[in-house]
Order: sequence, then structure tokens, then C-alpha cells
Amino acid sequence: MKLYAKVIAILALPLIFVVAYALCPIQLPPPGWTLSKLDLKASPTPSDRGVRDSVASCTITAPLEEAAPDTTGLRILFFGDSMAEGLVRRMADYAQENGYDLARVIWYNSTTRLWAKSDTLQHYIRKYRPTFFMVCLGGNEQFLKMPQEREAYVREIINRMEGKPFVWIGIPTWKGDTGFNNMVLQCVGEERYFNSRRLTLKRGSDRVHPTFGAASQWMDSIAVWMKDRYPIQMQKPTHKATHKFPLHLLQPVK
Repeated sequence: MKLYAKVIAILALPLIFVVAYALCPIQLPPPGWTLSKLDLKASPTPSDRGVRDSVASCTITAPLEEAAPDTTGLRILFFGDSMAEGLVRRMADYAQENGYDLARVIWYNSTTRLWAKSDTLQHYIRKYRPTFFMVCLGGNEQFLKMPQEREAYVREIINRMEGKPFVWIGIPTWKGDTGFNNMVLQCVGEERYFNSRRLTLKRGSDRVHPTFGAASQWMDSIAVWMKDRYPIQMQKPTHKATHKFPLHLLQPVK
């Protein structure tokens, strides 16, 4: 037992000296020895180590590029009056380029009143089950004397979209208007309303409807605007769509 005690004492002495030196506030280096002081205050806790490791890893990792929005399964219903005819043609190019479904409904000579008072919109909602809406209505209501009387119809159309995200595309006026566009803007809000009045578009022979070329440029402007406001991919098409997306052309009500 005495032998074991002596061995333990001999082994313990160097350890006691190292610890004592490390904790001692003054330097006591034995001849020929090089020792480093132990800074207990600076020693990181386990939680500190995790934070420091995280910071270190961030500094050496290249910044991640923003991921493109996932449009898998996105179903868009684009509906409106004849003013939207050129837009929906160009929108087909965007749908194919970015990989989502598109259904298009053009109702010639229609108004917000007709869409709100009929079951046309509900029919196509049931048919295509859209998850995103694009609306271009009001071309036949620009010169109403009392445009505020159409507010209830605009709100009814919004209600029928059942809280799904949507974009309402304002009409590019050709002779000004009596306040219809402002009324729509107040109903849908700036975040959902594309103001087309600021655009200069080449018109067709009727001097009202944009040419198909101008409508394509119009849609390009809308796409840029949408990309900044919605988690939706709207990369500019590199070629014309070859896929035949559904297109319904409804005749005026007699």
C-alpha cells in the first residue's frame, strides 16, 4: 500500500504544479519550460461554442442565391373582356416558359355587371380549380357617368375568387375615363392592381384595342410587376408557346 501511495504522490506532483501555475496570476516558468496561461474567463461555454462555430461557418460559406419560386401545380385562370385578348395570347408564352397551367376566358363586350350577375365565373372556377387569378375588366365601362355604382359588382367578383391571390389589370385608357379605374383600385388595393394608364400602347384600327404586338409588350410589363410582388416565377419567354392552353371566346349577350 505504501508503494502505491508513493507512486500516486509522484505522479500527482507534476499535475499539481501545472494547475497551480495555470491559475497563478504571475509568471513562474521553471528553467527550460514553456507554459501557456489558462484563461478561464475567456473559455467558451458549450452554447458559446455553438454560436461561434455558426458564425465561423457563415463567414466561409458563399452567399446562397435566392431560390426561384416553386410554381409546381400553379393553376391560373385569366378572364376578362376583349381588351384582354392580346394579353392572354402572350400569357400562354409565360405559362409554358415557367411551367404552370393556364385557362383563358374572353367574354366580348362584357362588363363587371355581367360577370357578377351570371354564373360564368363560377363555371370556369369549378372546371379549372384555379389557384391564381388574372383579371382584365372595365374596357366597356370607362365612360360611365356614375362608375361607383359598379363597385358592388367588382367586390362580388373578388368574393367569388374565394381569397385566392389575384391581379387586376387596369385598362389602358385611350381618352381618359370618368373614374372607373380609380374605383377598381380602391376595391382591390395597390398591391393587386396594375395601373396600365401610364403605358403608351400602339392601338389597332379601332384606336381602342392594343395591337397584338403592343399587348405582348403590355404583358411583359405586367410580368415584371408581378415578379416583384408575388412568389411566382415569371421568366420572360424565349419562344412562342406550342402548348394549346384552353381558350374560351364567349360572344356578347344580346
